[in-house]
Amino acid sequence: MRTVFANNKILTHILLLCLIIFASCSSNQKNKNNKVDEEQVSFLEIPDGKIAYKIYGQGKPLIMCMGYSGNMDMWDVKLINILKQKYKVIAFDYRGMGFSTNTDTTFLIKTLANDINLLCEHLKINKAAIFGWSMGGYVAQSFTINYPDKVDKLILHATDFGGENVINPDNNVLKILSDTSAASKELISILFPENWFKNHPESKEYFAHVHEPLNHKTIVLQDKAITKWLSKNGGAAGHLYQFKMPVLIISGDVDAVVLYKNSENLFDSIPNSSLIKIKNGGHGLMYQYPNELANYIIAFVE
Repeated sequence: MRTVFANNKILTHILLLCLIIFASCSSNQKNKNNKVDEEQVSFLEIPDGKIAYKIYGQGKPLIMCMGYSGNMDMWDVKLINILKQKYKVIAFDYRGMGFSTNTDTTFLIKTLANDINLLCEHLKINKAAIFGWSMGGYVAQSFTINYPDKVDKLILHATDFGGENVINPDNNVLKILSDTSAASKELISILFPENWFKNHPESKEYFAHVHEPLNHKTIVLQDKAITKWLSKNGGAAGHLYQFKMPVLIISGDVDAVVLYKNSENLFDSIPNSSLIKIKNGGHGLMYQYPNELANYIIAFVE
């Protein structure tokens, strides 16, 4: 039973957005009063590199797929702290990002999905719940297409199915994303609803825990992989009807980066799916509403 609850250019310029976010956190990164995750970073050797990962908690495995140009320390701390009470939460850095390494000169979204499979084999995980945010939703869909028997539940957050039918945001957002002279405040604001920062002073701490290094060369490779995913005959649209496992699609209704209509299109394309719309949620809604997002995930996985 199905339930409804309440272009490439974009993702290319999200690179600028993410770099500005990290730059804005640089002063926090050097502050000794900021608490850094105490979980031990582990490593898995893979062809052409190694994958850095962390495990939080115990229980059913829940694999977290980060968005474009992000590292595993960008996951909201509150979200992870709630989820780790119920599950073995596995966060990782994509090849070449953060503490991971990569010597290959090119890769596809499928390559990143294959790396997750290697991580599952390494951790002796036969089946897991998969969570994908933004570009991580591409990786999660690719993993599900290629390793369907290993996916118990699939959660797609603030993402789309790729190909040529992605619905772009309005021209004002496109203009900000493509303007290299735009102020950092203006760029970061795209992640959140209008006046969010003004009404939520705690938001200045959202990225205080971010400390992993960026690899700009790898971000370029990610951008090329996204370009391929969004090209003609790319993406997952032609495969979604094959998904047999339960799928939760969850997005904010005012996401200015990946419009909510893309989530509705995902819902229409996946037979065994549910769609949740978070009121006043932006692309960064996990920072806005970590408790609500975590509770929806737990209710769905359970």
